Amino acid sequence: MFFPTWLTINTKNMLYTVRDFCHYVESDLNALIEEVSGIDRNVSDEEKKAYRGSYPVVATMLAKAMNKQPSIGDAHLSTTDMLLEYKLPAASSWCDVVLIGNNAMGGQEVIILELKNYLKNSCDEPGEYEGLIKHKGETIRHPSDQVKGYTEYCRRFHSAVHEHKANVNGCVYFTQPLDMQPYLQYPNDILTSEYKIYNTETTEQLADYVIQRIKTGNEAFAAKFVNGYYKQDRNILRQVAKNLQSVNETAKPFVLLDQQREGFNLVMGVLEKRIKDGKKEVIIVEGPPGSGKSAVAVNLWIESVLKYSKKDSGNIVYVTTSSSQGDNWNSIFNAYGEAYHASDLILTANSFNPGLNGSKMKEILLPKMRRIDPKYVSEKNENSLKFEYFEDYVKYMIDHGMTKNYKDNLHFLSVVDEAHALINPTAKGFCSNKTAGWCFQMGPQAYHIIRESQVSVFFTDGKQSFRDNETTSVDDLEQLATKLDAHVTKISLAGMQFRCAGSTEYVQWVEQLFTENPLKNARQWKDKFKIKLVDYPSEMENELKRHIEEGDSSCRILSSYTRKWVSPSDLTPSHDRDAAYDFDLEDKNGERWQKHWNNPGGYDIFVQGRQGTRMEEDPLCEVGCPYVVRGFDYNHIGLLWLEDLFIRDGKWYLSINHMEETANGSTRSRAKEEQKAAIRKKIISGKMSEIDVVPCNDDRFPAAQALFAANVQAYRILMTRAIKSITIYIKDKETREYVAKLLEV
Repeated sequence: MFFPTWLTINTKNMLYTVRDFCHYVESDLNALIEEVSGIDRNVSDEEKKAYRGSYPVVATMLAKAMNKQPSIGDAHLSTTDMLLEYKLPAASSWCDVVLIGNNAMGGQEVIILELKNYLKNSCDEPGEYEGLIKHKGETIRHPSDQVKGYTEYCRRFHSAVHEHKANVNGCVYFTQPLDMQPYLQYPNDILTSEYKIYNTETTEQLADYVIQRIKTGNEAFAAKFVNGYYKQDRNILRQVAKNLQSVNETAKPFVLLDQQREGFNLVMGVLEKRIKDGKKEVIIVEGPPGSGKSAVAVNLWIESVLKYSKKDSGNIVYVTTSSSQGDNWNSIFNAYGEAYHASDLILTANSFNPGLNGSKMKEILLPKMRRIDPKYVSEKNENSLKFEYFEDYVKYMIDHGMTKNYKDNLHFLSVVDEAHALINPTAKGFCSNKTAGWCFQMGPQAYHIIRESQVSVFFTDGKQSFRDNETTSVDDLEQLATKLDAHVTKISLAGMQFRCAGSTEYVQWVEQLFTENPLKNARQWKDKFKIKLVDYPSEMENELKRHIEEGDSSCRILSSYTRKWVSPSDLTPSHDRDAAYDFDLEDKNGERWQKHWNNPGGYDIFVQGRQGTRMEEDPLCEVGCPYVVRGFDYNHIGLLWLEDLFIRDGKWYLSINHMEETANGSTRSRAKEEQKAAIRKKIISGKMSEIDVVPCNDDRFPAAQALFAANVQAYRILMTRAIKSITIYIKDKETREYVAKLLEV
């Protein structure tokens, strides 16, 4: 590789001066591309091809800009710093080119340049909604909307931008002579007037755009920008509260990026259509943990309330799928949402029940349906109706005036977060454990949400279902939509990551951890997202205390369901210190480490640390479970990894007797029965009274495998809650050493 002697490069962050970049492109473009490709993410061959086509064009434009600008000593554009493939703080989005310097007034200036190497014959057309464009027949996000997201993100959240009160602007550069007219037309004419677009035929104008904003470099500011961090509380609840308090029609709780923006714009475009034609629509938004599903959901809810909601009508509703979600959202909405009539706009999934409860079913509906046709009555349980006939039961209830506040398209829009937690008793493998507020004979909750909504948007991640009754899949949603004559739109947020320091690579590592082929990719993310293994629970807690002492109180201790709730359920947030501890663990020097589970009487206490509670004073006073924290995040997490999952000789094992999630009681019972049957048949050896540990990859035990999968999903949730760092206490030494080995760089 040839490196010119004059070249000064910050290779770790791909920071160059404009002059050096131009020389580098001319002298050794291949070396430059390989260098940029060495960043800590997987750069595709297609991206390398785009670099090869774009960088010479960018260098030519910058050379024109340098020639246009008169030199006054060292005060020249050539000294301006530029970043290639800059990763936004705490996000998984990358800016193609960032120019950093001073403007004519001596203030700090940032220009974000989005490069598109589209071919001239792309056959592009205007999109159906602002922020969208049809490229090669496919609707994608408009490049100006893409750079708008990056620009707004830096303006609102970048520490160096805030500290220096820097100006941040952005534009698009097509590095081919592409026809720009489809991009400039309605509905993107206003967008492109602020976030301008250029092509190779308007290079002179782009050069003018650059030198109008940047006159010279500022090495000190560039260094601060490169090392900048996300400067905002990421607690979604507090941000929504601030938004509701301001009643600002332009501000949103979060700036959306890339697929998030595209998904949001697609949904808003669909809403515009459905307002006009009255047709039924189901939108399914999929994304892994930390991809911003809740952020998109909340922005969508607020935008739609402002744009479409009729006062007091409740025609725009936000649907929660758990008590934890409900407690937290209701707390926020009741406190700050008066201007939005938010108390009318927050619903639980259970509230879509047309009016059937267990008592009414047994006393009224069961005798009626038995008389109509015995097929409706379960042979296994004469007191139950069969799930698969739920539509017949609903029809009967409607025909005989038994429903309450139930009608087709009652709501214009229902936004459903954590939709994977919806109950679907008709799904294969459904386990009928007790669930408050929902009569299983009513069938899938999603069916009723779709039926009662003209447009329903489901935000889902099937891998976050870890309870026996969380059985609603994407396939289920599509089938139910077809049944109700609804058009289906699917949107993916895959590749987005706003937790775990924005590292999709760390999430991939977690995804593979409990398989036979774990990833050894710590090099790609360990410098960004901090993970630490400790030998004792007190060491884990002390690590979190250090963050709190430094002023960062967004810290929580979490655990899987390895302990029963032995403390009284009516404990106040100040907890009676004489009550039994749920966690009583051996610590260093023979001491005991003791904590209570999160108080089931107030989930919002644990998540929000509400004012006046002990949780506000001491965020580490309770241990949170997966159910409570699903959908939320914290800057720093401490994880208790106890006896439920451990490894021996490279194989994962499950301890059934250390899985205390009551909502998995059915699967746990079946797993134990499998073991008993295997012992009776002498397939395995042991005593029935000693059933506990089972291998996780034995096909002879499907219930045990299902239980293992559920537990893995719980750990997946817990290990992806942190934004900045996670400290893990793994009780089993061999497992701790195994994970430590995977973390070696």
